Amino acid sequence: MQMKHKISAPMQQLTLDISLRDGFRFESFYIHKDNVDVVDLLKLIAVQKEQGQFFFWGAEQSGKSHLLQACCQQASRVGLIVSYLPLKLLSMYSISCLQGLQRSSIIVIDDIEVVLGMPIWEEALFYLINETRLNQQTLLISANNGPRYLNCQLPDLASRLLWGGIYQIHALSDKDKFLALQARARQRGFEIPDNVIDYLYKRYPRKLTTLIKILDNIDEQSLITGRKITLPFIKEALKNS
Repeated sequence: MQMKHKISAPMQQLTLDISLRDGFRFESFYIHKDNVDVVDLLKLIAVQKEQGQFFFWGAEQSGKSHLLQACCQQASRVGLIVSYLPLKLLSMYSISCLQGLQRSSIIVIDDIEVVLGMPIWEEALFYLINETRLNQQTLLISANNGPRYLNCQLPDLASRLLWGGIYQIHALSDKDKFLALQARARQRGFEIPDNVIDYLYKRYPRKLTTLIKILDNIDEQSLITGRKITLPFIKEALKNS
């Protein structure tokens, strides 16, 4: 393989203020029936009962980042060293964020498609995958499509993306999102009427992350004011937010 960009071994690790989102836990993920096996697998990976390289793909808003961060949260709770690399954020910085990961038991590369087509990033990822296998580290990779259909220009990297298991994460239908919002409300200790969800559906994008943020905000305002969550209350709360 011919290399245009040589990556020197002793590179300074890029330090960024990146933290896992508190709400991204397995318990807060609404499990579609087609995602049961994937969620079970990630729970095993989090406690090192499954190790190796795993590739997860799914459309936007399918919950990839939620599940990967949930796996990181669980692994951290049992004392494992975890490195979570969200490439949508890190792609604007140096490839040095991929260095110095030798002590991590689990490495997560989220949204790898963002940097594919960039030679220096592709080579850095090629070396990282080789190192994780040599060090017997667990590597989780996510993308918006299966590895065979990504814009990967480096053949050796493309072949390595096929190592290990490949799993699809299925996005929720509108009906499933409806049930997911009801489940989220119950987790927060209240019931949300169907007409409230219908109201949100008609006025806001049907992105589950957006709807959950609205729901959480409504719950907080309900706790502050002591009012029940009804359609009139929600109309008022959203108007003032």
